Amino acid sequence: MMRFLTGRLALGVLSIATVLLAYHLATIQPDNNPSLLPPITDIIGSFITNVTSGSLFSALGASLFRIVLGFFIGTTCGLVIGCLVGWYKIAEYLIDPLIEAVRPIPPLAYIPIIIIWFGIEEFSRVLLISIACFMVSVVNVIAGMKNVPQVYVDAASTLGANRLQVFRTVAVPAATPFIIAGYRIALAAAWTTLVAAELIAAPSGLGFMLQEGRRYFLTDQVMMIIVIIGSCAFIMDRLFRAIQARLMVWSEARE
Repeated sequence: MMRFLTGRLALGVLSIATVLLAYHLATIQPDNNPSLLPPITDIIGSFITNVTSGSLFSALGASLFRIVLGFFIGTTCGLVIGCLVGWYKIAEYLIDPLIEAVRPIPPLAYIPIIIIWFGIEEFSRVLLISIACFMVSVVNVIAGMKNVPQVYVDAASTLGANRLQVFRTVAVPAATPFIIAGYRIALAAAWTTLVAAELIAAPSGLGFMLQEGRRYFLTDQVMMIIVIIGSCAFIMDRLFRAIQARLMVWSEARE
């Protein structure tokens, strides 16, 4: 097991090092314009400058607050509604047509109406992220509830469990792989939507710094923020994978 983990880590480091090397080789070409493709040293310099000034911590804190709050609201609503729709026929008949009608609409399409209805305050940005997380998670929760093996339900019913007890002790645990997978995809959707959410006149945040870098042609800052976003998303996804492995030690689908 230890040898497998060591080999996996080594391959991961190798892949990242390969990308960095390829980028470095591209930046040292004679015809490269550093303003368009900044060297790694300039990106590191931008990182140090923004850390020293405190602007990066402020922006990262604001973005993480929006991500965590929007993710929590969206996935909680997705979990509750998805469980009801996936388990109870009445809820499915009432709610599923609405979900299927709005699911194809990209979250960014809601920006104009959100601004009209709620203005450009913090609520609007969190709401947009919540919508993105909800649309992804609810579909996975519904799929998980509908894929609960009937043999589990029959066994619990035979032992005297009522419908609610089967839902709570059998269906939800059996749907956990789908739920966690939906949460991981929702997390990616939250980060994808973050920049667009912070375009709604956000006074701070990583998306704000991206726009600032574009406006003043600070390509090194733009690249630095891209790396920061990717790193944060990677760390949070790894956290969910660890939770998934802990919750599903009984499952063949654990990672």
